[in-house]
Amino acid sequence: MRYYKKTRSLTNKTLAHWFYFLFFITTMAWADAGSLSIKSAELVAGDDAYVLNADFELNLSDAVEEALNKGVPLNFLIEFQLTSPREYWFDDEIVTVSTPVTFSYHALSRQYLINRGNHQQSFVSLQEAKDEFSRLRDWRVFEKSLLKKGEVYHAALRVRLDQSKLPKPLQVDAIGSEDWRLVSERHRWVPVLAP
Repeated sequence: MRYYKKTRSLTNKTLAHWFYFLFFITTMAWADAGSLSIKSAELVAGDDAYVLNADFELNLSDAVEEALNKGVPLNFLIEFQLTSPREYWFDDEIVTVSTPVTFSYHALSRQYLINRGNHQQSFVSLQEAKDEFSRLRDWRVFEKSLLKKGEVYHAALRVRLDQSKLPKPLQVDAIGSEDWRLVSERHRWVPVLAP
């Protein structure tokens, strides 16, 4: 009878150790995974158009950071949509626009580069480049003439890594990999807009 109790106690301790070990491994794997999220977004009225300002948070996994430092460019798409809700039908799509942002590393100059359209900026550290990537300012998204007086509008914003632009061998690795799954939740809000 005593032998049974000792064996059972030993088994419970062993199971507890396994659970702690699995929890530790899972936590480490989760901490290593990259993430991309939208912290804030707002539409600001200009003279004849609305511009979008937004702040993101980008965390690169070790695998993505290593690929970046070996010269693999990361091509992101920032996607914005403005719709007008309909009660008995699909929402009326007012505008859908996207803009690419490329994040890369230039080995000869040892600088990180952010390309937005025709504008390129260089940074000495990865953190500086991530900070710049995470700030979107004055992106012209639609003309005021598209709006109707008294209409309610819904805005949505998403940021994602365009995996189709990765080198072919990496595209295979990226499929289903948490390391390469850099896509934000769709950030939705109801802006106050005036034509």
